Amino acid sequence: MLDGSPFCVVRGGVSGSAHLRWQIPAVRRDILMSTFNIKPYPRVAVYPTSWAGEMMFQQIYDDLAHYTSNVMKNFGVMLDELPDCLQIGFMALWEMLVEQRDFLAEKTRKQTVFFILARCKISTIRYQANQYDSLDALINADWHNTADEHVIDGMQHQQGERWAGWATEIDMRIDIERIMHKLAAKYEPSLKHLVALYYLTTQVGKEDAAHIVTTDVWRWFQKYGIPVQKDVQYEFAEVFLERHSYEPAGELVLVKEHPNHGRFTSPYREWREAYQQGNTAPANALLDRYAHTPCLVLALQAQIDGKTYQQAAEHYGRNYNGFKRHMKRAARLLKEAYAA
Repeated sequence: MLDGSPFCVVRGGVSGSAHLRWQIPAVRRDILMSTFNIKPYPRVAVYPTSWAGEMMFQQIYDDLAHYTSNVMKNFGVMLDELPDCLQIGFMALWEMLVEQRDFLAEKTRKQTVFFILARCKISTIRYQANQYDSLDALINADWHNTADEHVIDGMQHQQGERWAGWATEIDMRIDIERIMHKLAAKYEPSLKHLVALYYLTTQVGKEDAAHIVTTDVWRWFQKYGIPVQKDVQYEFAEVFLERHSYEPAGELVLVKEHPNHGRFTSPYREWREAYQQGNTAPANALLDRYAHTPCLVLALQAQIDGKTYQQAAEHYGRNYNGFKRHMKRAARLLKEAYAA
């Protein structure tokens, strides 16, 4: 450092040339920091809390982890769910502290714990866990009532037969395959019945299966799913139960589908087609019959012209809600007149 100067000589480079660099003397640095209350930036982030002053995040975790675990268990969080809930909850707390360093300065210890509890995503964890079957549940289940695959190990022999234990498992699998081939051959002409069979014998969701063939999930299951379910129950009961009360489903009857593939069709389509083909006498008779009823005459004319409720109300300057009732009545009258 040069005498009385804040510069120092620095040598470097291949040529060994010298250059000047600004450097604050240690005495002046201490004076500046004390004068302007400057604190050195900590190497590890600390966060102010209302119950223990400034703490590192690891200290906050160690202070709250046991308390939070007890609160979560009191609110029904199971032991196998606890590690994930703690990790997710404390991660949410850390993200909040990164955005707002003094977040815990006005929070009590209890409020912080319930902040973690509210963001532990226990519902999401349980929803994801319910997408899969528990291995213990499969092992303890009554396999006579399911079509799940089982391990054929030959080591367990619980039926008391004279032959090998795995022979029973093989026989059961063969019976299941025969049932499935029989049902698949029966429902082969109908895709909607096959999709219902696919839904009932696999783990696919009802909506996912229904959307293969339709958008109306409820009607599809009532019309196709329930009959196929009864057929599956009967076929499995015939093979695996000594006595049962299930009734056979009978032969497959193919229902003639409407060409609109389940979409809404106006019930007044036939009379309008007849009117457009030249058969106007029934419509004209209705207009003459209700000539003394202005609202109904206007509604009849709107139906004949093919206007919607909104278009008709705006065209004739009528209230939408009130004129809609006249439009519906006019449609019924026209349908009855052309059906006669």
